[in-house]
Order: sequence, then structure tokens, then C-alpha cells
Amino acid sequence: MSDADSSERMKTGISGLDEMLRGGYFKGTANVVSGASGTGKTIFGTQFLLEGAKNGENVMCIITSEESKSIVKEMKTSFEWDLEEYVKQGKLTFVDITDPSLRLQKSVEIAPSELIKSFKKLVESKIEEIQPTRIFIDSIEALFLAIESNYKLRTLIDDVFGVFRKHNVTSVITVGAMYGLDEMVEYGADSVVKLGRITTGNNLQRSIYIMKMRGSGTINEVRVLSISDSGMSVLAQSPYLE
Repeated sequence: MSDADSSERMKTGISGLDEMLRGGYFKGTANVVSGASGTGKTIFGTQFLLEGAKNGENVMCIITSEESKSIVKEMKTSFEWDLEEYVKQGKLTFVDITDPSLRLQKSVEIAPSELIKSFKKLVESKIEEIQPTRIFIDSIEALFLAIESNYKLRTLIDDVFGVFRKHNVTSVITVGAMYGLDEMVEYGADSVVKLGRITTGNNLQRSIYIMKMRGSGTINEVRVLSISDSGMSVLAQSPYLE
């Protein structure tokens, strides 16, 4: 697929990132954002959803570890992003741990593989109901941490990602850096964006690079990731490493 084929691309809404991706994500792909805690994964995914909602798309946010009101409050106080307004307009739909299907993860009796099957059914039913163009999952490790077999883990990751591809939904899925799970999730993704942070003296700089993107060239540089009052952007410079 040509890098110039913009009709097959979806803008992320993050200034500077689409340049690195040669135009944005391919539509209908599963895209992982990977990084340690505090690197900006939730901001990234929320900004991706807002780009769609602002353009009149139906978008969906799946939160596996907290209630949606937490992210709504966080984005309002940090960036003045009014997610509730898009919910009222019917453009943004939240699915969080208060949903009966996701609440199963709180039960020690449920087998991990059964939880993921339930999750897949929930996602498919929500996609068919809402018809979203974009989905953000924050974060995926809550579903997979209890899977002990690497073979089974790889199969289940592919199964979940396959749901998004089947329905031609462009998804952003965050994963934390823990227990090697991030590497397994990254392996099954169509693209991987890596977020990091570097401390030099009293200074903190965030970094971003494209680890992989199937079917496309990318800008193969580590760049500065800026988080300001207006949100996230990528600067055309490398982090200060000395």
C-alpha cells in the first residue's frame, strides 16, 4: 500500500505524529501504544478519539481498570476536554468496569480465557450497536496478565485484535511495560508506538518513536513528545540525552 494513499489512512489528531506515520494509521488496524506508567498513553488514546468525535465520527472508549468518570474528570481538569459533551451528542461511548461483562474480572472464580471470551462478545456487540470508526482500549494488560501459557496468550491477543480488523475499526490499544506482556501484545499489532521518558538532572523529557508499522514506511527517529495544556504533540527534534 502506497504511503501517499491518504484515503486509507486515519489521522491521529496528534500534531507531528501523522508525519512520522506517513499520514496516519491505516484504517481497520490494531495499533498498540506501549510505555511505562506516566508516559502519556491515556492522553494519546483520548486525543485519538477526540479527533474522530470532532469530525463527526462515532468513537468508543473501553476502560478495563477504572470507571469512565475518572478519565472524564482527568481530561477536563488537565486539558479542558469536555468528553461528557461528546457523550451527550452520541459521538462518544464509554464501556468501563461497571459494565457487567467487564466486572467479571473482579471475580477470582472466572477463568482468564473465559473472561476474554466474554470481553470479545461485549466488544462485538458494542461495535454492531454503535458502529464506531475508532476504539481506544485503556489498557489491555488487565485482560491478559493471568494467562500463564505464552502460546495461549499469543492466540488470545490475535483473537481480540481480530475483532477490530473484522469490523474495520481503527483501534488504539495501550499496554504497560510489565512482565514481558508488552512484547507479546506488540508482536500481534499492526503498528507500535513506544512512549518513554528521560531524566537529565532536574529536567524530564518524554520521547516517542515508531517501533513498527506494517505496510508503510515511517520516520525512524526518536523525537520529543510534548504534553502541554492543549494536549499532546510531537516535536521535530530528538530528546536531550546528555
